[in-house]
Amino acid sequence: MGKSIKDIVSSLVDDDGIKTEVTLTMTNQTLTKVIISLLASGATIVLVAHLTKNMFPNHQLSLLTADIKTIKETLKKQLK
Repeated sequence: MGKSIKDIVSSLVDDDGIKTEVTLTMTNQTLTKVIISLLASGATIVLVAHLTKNMFPNHQLSLLTADIKTIKETLKKQLK
């Protein structure tokens, strides 16, 4: 099981105050987990941005589409 909060705090704080030297040990397994987490986070951000853009279309774009449709219909009538 992991360390208790008391052990973590006591390893970060000594009699002089907060320790400034903290050593992190990165094993291959830990590094792999970090890399996979970063890739998954990036993919999630891209997916959410893409879904948001497609699920909530730009209002101005829909207005432009309607205007273009009106212009096309007007031109068709005038050319007949």
